[in-house]
Amino acid sequence: MQNITITRPDEDILDDIHSLFTTYPPLQHDRHAISIRVERGVVTLEGHIKAMPTYRYLQANLPKVKGIRHINADRLYEDETIRREVGKVIPVGMQVRVEYGGVILTGKLPEDMTVEDVVKHVALVNGVQRILTTFG
Repeated sequence: MQNITITRPDEDILDDIHSLFTTYPPLQHDRHAISIRVERGVVTLEGHIKAMPTYRYLQANLPKVKGIRHINADRLYEDETIRREVGKVIPVGMQVRVEYGGVILTGKLPEDMTVEDVVKHVALVNGVQRILTTFG
């Protein structure tokens, strides 16, 4: 007897993923910041998600889509995690906000640091797309 492997068309998998996005309102808000590719059942997600609960929802439900053989989300970032990581590399007294990978730094720049110094450190954080500084 011969084993027969039935695979779903990538377009059908992609349609199911888009349906998954529409069933969870926070994910609907993030959809503009996420790129999805499906190639022979391998799903690649790139971009940014605003909040950890939305990220977890996607992690929990995406594997339930029939036909997915593998999920690569190495370049899918969550803003709260980025904010915490940026907080580790900026000096005390500075505040950070993150909007879909865009980092906004405010507060007081220490006298012994330049804007370039701070930006250089923040740019090394995974998921940072751009940096805006407004120091007083």
